[in-house]
This record gives sequence, C-alpha cells and structure tokens, in this order.
Amino acid sequence: MKLNKEQIAYVEENLGKTILPLNIVENEDLIGTNSLEILFFWRRGSTHQEGIDSIFKAMDHYNLFSSRLIMIGDNQYALQYCTDGARIHTMRNLDVPHDSIDIEDVRKMLVDVKTLPGEPLYALTLIRTTDGAFVGIRSSHAAGDAFSAIFLCYIWKCAIEGTDFPPPSTQRLFKGKPVFFNKVDKVFSPPLSELGETIQKRLKLGALKTYSKNEYFTDEFFKEIKNQAKAENEKYIISNHQIMTSFLLKKYNDSLLPKTEKIVLRTPINLRDIYSDLHPMYMGNAYFASLTEFTKDEINKMSIPQIAYRLTEAVNKAKDKENVKKVMYLSEYGIEFKPEVFKNYIPFNVETDISATNLTQLSDPASVGLDNSLVNILYMGSPALNCFIFLNQKNTLFAQVNSLNPLP
Repeated sequence: MKLNKEQIAYVEENLGKTILPLNIVENEDLIGTNSLEILFFWRRGSTHQEGIDSIFKAMDHYNLFSSRLIMIGDNQYALQYCTDGARIHTMRNLDVPHDSIDIEDVRKMLVDVKTLPGEPLYALTLIRTTDGAFVGIRSSHAAGDAFSAIFLCYIWKCAIEGTDFPPPSTQRLFKGKPVFFNKVDKVFSPPLSELGETIQKRLKLGALKTYSKNEYFTDEFFKEIKNQAKAENEKYIISNHQIMTSFLLKKYNDSLLPKTEKIVLRTPINLRDIYSDLHPMYMGNAYFASLTEFTKDEINKMSIPQIAYRLTEAVNKAKDKENVKKVMYLSEYGIEFKPEVFKNYIPFNVETDISATNLTQLSDPASVGLDNSLVNILYMGSPALNCFIFLNQKNTLFAQVNSLNPLP
C-alpha cells in the first residue's frame, strides 16, 4: 500500500499519540488471526448500568483496547485510538442460575472481533442470570495478550468498587485523545482483497469446520504422573500444564496433524516476570514463543514425563534473561523485536505447528486481585486451529483440542 505525502505526514504526526505501530512479530503473526477469549461469571450485585459505566472508565484509563487496526504501509500495521474501537453488547437475560447453563451455549452468544484493518479490537458481552452475570470478552491479540485482558478486568473491578486505579504503564499507551473513526482516511482500512496472501490464507483456514473434544484432568492424574516422573529421573520436575500438553501430544499427534512427521510446539513465555524494565501494568503483548520440536516417532516412544521435561528445558532456555535481551528491547511504543530474530524464528505453519497456551496460571483470579468469591473464570483461550486450550471450570482442569480432522 502506497501513502501519499499528506497521509505519511498524518501518520508521522500522530505516531505515539493516537497511532501505535505493531512490532515485527505482531505484524508477521497476528493479522487475520483468531481472537483471545475469556469467559467468567460475576457474582457481584452491582447494577447492569454500573457495570457498563465502570468498564468504560477502565478502558479510558487503559486506552489500548479502545482502538482499531489500520494499515500504514506495505505489510505494516498499527493501532488507531478510536471512539468506537471497543463494543459493549447486552444479550437477553437467562432466567436460570448460571450453573445450569452449558458453557458452550454461552460461548455461542459472545460477539467476536477480527484482527483486520478497520475492525474494532475488543468486544464485551454481558448475559445476566438469576444469580449474577456471564461476562464474555473477545479481544484481538493485536491489542494485548491474556495478561493485559486480565489487568483490564482488575481495573474494571476497581472502577465498580470506587477504589484507586494502579497507574498505567507509559511504555505502551496512547497519549492523544481518541479520534472519530469515520474521520480517518479510508486508505488506512483497505478491503480484504488488498491484504496479503498470508492473511488471506489465515482467513480461509479460520472459516473451515473444526472438530473439538474436551479432556478432563484430575488431581489424582497429575499426582500419578509426577510420581512416575520422579521414578524415571529425579530431575524431571514438571508442571500440570506440561503434563497436560504431553498427554495430549501423545494421544492426538497422529489425528491432529496426519500429514507431517514433525511437530513444533509453541509455548508462550510471559516476559513480565523476566524483563525487569517492563512496567508491572504493561498493556500489550509481552510474550515470545518457546519452540520445542518433536518427531511423531519421538512422541510415540517417549513417556509423558520425558516429553514434559523437554518442554521444561525449552521454556527455561527461552526465559533466560540474556537470551531475551538478544531478541528484544523496550521503546516508547512498547516491546520491540530486533529484525535478526527472524533468522532463527520459525514462521507459523499450520502443517507442523501446535500452539499450547500457558493460561492455566491465570485460572486463579486471586493472583490478579479478583476475589474467588466474586469471579469464577470458566474459559480462557483462543479458538485457533490445532490449539490446545487449558482452562478451569468448577475447579476442574480440562483441555479443549481443536482439529481439522475428526478426533477419536
């Protein structure tokens, strides 16, 4: 896409004010992808209008989610701070208690968002029940990661209760006032037909029928596998998340990706814990994928503890502070990746890649200031192709497996 001098001047003048450029990885991996989804049940007795007014206050304070995606050059995208970048939707009341409703039926009612130029990047769906309300969030990964969405929920809670907000990070924050989206030159929001081949392919894949299956995991299962790991090797210290991932890899590797002999597992690493210069309330994407490669033969032959330990080693290597500093730095626009990172960074490939989220650590609302007696997180993940999604429902961990092929 070619901009004229007037349009280039507009971008340059508003850069850092109402326009925030995406970093290299976001430009490469996010455009045309599925949304992040969080579904939770809110028990608090606040009124419906109080909830809506409070979320707008939170968004005004952390304005990253009140934005749309725009195109500012060939394969170059940015966030545009707009008055209607976030949408609030109220669905019909359900005159029954929340625990009598199938979560999958609730998820079908959630309004979705698209990571495409001109589209709003955040949608909140409210569904009241006799004992509270379902709150569904669909957010573009371009606007922020799962931690950012959880932070926003925490600020929302503060707004409802009238308590002070933690100060926002200045490392990724719009510093200008929002603009009316219909006043922005349409050249920044080109039609789908003008987007690149890679994006078109992602959109087509997202429209394909997928098959899903849920797997449930008990505390006894985790205890048994950890005892097995200790018996195999004393250094096999593995997490519940890695156990679930390993179990699913062994069970589904043939049916999920029948045409490949190699699987590259991507595990997002949260950089907030290891990047000391990053503000604790940083809104945006603060993760990088740890890549772990397996052949199908290895997956079939290795035990669950062996697979889990390989994941542990890969994650620890990716979290090494010196390695992190080699691939990224902080700018006024947030985390920036150095161009040379792509020499060793394997692009997304649906023929070989499986994404594994580490959202299980977010299934405890108390860890981010949300009282367990008020909030029950029911679903977290991204409805992406070939994705393991780990979530928490009624204190039972389970994983949803999505595939283009029927699952056994």
